[in-house]
Amino acid sequence: MDPGTGVEGEANLGGLLRAGRFVEAEAVCRRILAGRPGHAETLNNLANILEELDRKAEAEVAYRQAIEARPDFAAAHYNLGLLLQAERRLEAAEAAYRDALAVRPDLVQAHNNRGAALRDLRRLDEALAAFEAAVRLRPDYADAQFNLAMCRLAMGDYARGWAQYEWRWRIRQAWAARPAPPQLPWLGREPVAGQTILLRAEQGLGDTLQFCRYAPLVADLGARVVLEVQPGLERLLARLAGVGQVVTQGGRWPAFDRHAPLMSLPLALGTELESVPAATPYLSADPEAAAQWGRRLAGPPGLRVGLVWAGASRPDQPIAAGVDRRRSLSLDALAPLAAVRGARFFSLQKGVAAGQLADAARRGWDGPAIADHTAALNDFADTAALVANLDLVISCDTSVAHLAGAMGKPVWILSRFDGCWRWLSGRDDSPWYPTARLFRQAAPGDWPEVVARVAAALAERVGAGQGGA
Repeated sequence: MDPGTGVEGEANLGGLLRAGRFVEAEAVCRRILAGRPGHAETLNNLANILEELDRKAEAEVAYRQAIEARPDFAAAHYNLGLLLQAERRLEAAEAAYRDALAVRPDLVQAHNNRGAALRDLRRLDEALAAFEAAVRLRPDYADAQFNLAMCRLAMGDYARGWAQYEWRWRIRQAWAARPAPPQLPWLGREPVAGQTILLRAEQGLGDTLQFCRYAPLVADLGARVVLEVQPGLERLLARLAGVGQVVTQGGRWPAFDRHAPLMSLPLALGTELESVPAATPYLSADPEAAAQWGRRLAGPPGLRVGLVWAGASRPDQPIAAGVDRRRSLSLDALAPLAAVRGARFFSLQKGVAAGQLADAARRGWDGPAIADHTAALNDFADTAALVANLDLVISCDTSVAHLAGAMGKPVWILSRFDGCWRWLSGRDDSPWYPTARLFRQAAPGDWPEVVARVAAALAERVGAGQGGA
């Protein structure tokens, strides 16, 4: 038998795949299929290889051919679902996972990934059932437990959601891989009066700005609070009530008795939807710095509006990078705000996307005039001083939105269709920030409709001379 087409060829294929020699592996698959047309397992292998070679359209064809050849091929249905989900073709991905589960009801990964597709389609009740099915089959399946937590939190089930959110430390994420201190963790059960407790930042800057509100509550229990934060937050959070010391993430820790991640504090302190500690402002700008910015922004009358249109891309974290692509707008998307008279716009955009302002100017920007003082913003204390002089912040789901909400500033948050769990579901307000208003996408990627609503609301606000949210 030709070693490229028979059993020997399949064995050779396995070795090539293990070695990552995908071009040669594709050739072997093609030779096998020449001798055995419609061989489902080989078509599935070929599709996997084509994905590795970034030939997604060809891979989809091969998966579908494998399924046509063998309709009960659960792995091919599942792999097709993975491909479609990665391309954000969520309805089709969910259907592929259902087909896989019709053949293999015990395929736990299919339950979990189907739940993720349903969650991103905002079909939360169905997503919840899918995640629950996954954890019934495998109670130690950390990814499914974590997804179930986020689903429950998005639905407002804080009583169960926060406890399950602790599964985040067992999933493969950059922020979950950081070693914990050797001292005892604190989840609210032990008294901390007279002790020093280290509250550790985790995940993104916005998470720290949202959950640092718990530091004063821990201090109220009699603890001395040391707050560890990401670079750029130190000066701002040194002003937070109840914080005895601020240290920079990655540096040396001072002596302490216990520690807690910031996002475990809602569990430790028993936060439910009705008891979110929502009093704002809990963050403030330095008065002298704010006064300096007030003089700098002096100009004609008009509602002062800060703008943020994009987040940080984090290309080293594929999942976070994918979320950022969905949460971010281009500056061009905000051009309709030019129709609003009586508003003055100020950029709060940092990072790579800030360069879109200069690019727009070169192209002949037809959007609103946007003053850009961001070169003077070296950390969040500087940004807070500028925000203190604004009447409104309009931002996609970024750290600046959290900063504005924490300062008690009116903030309009432009939220992607598959919005973050923290903004709950079906609401245009937030229990976390009384001054926030959510403008959600009605369909995935539909920023024009969102910006049109924002422009109409802003025109109405300017016309009414409003200063609130």
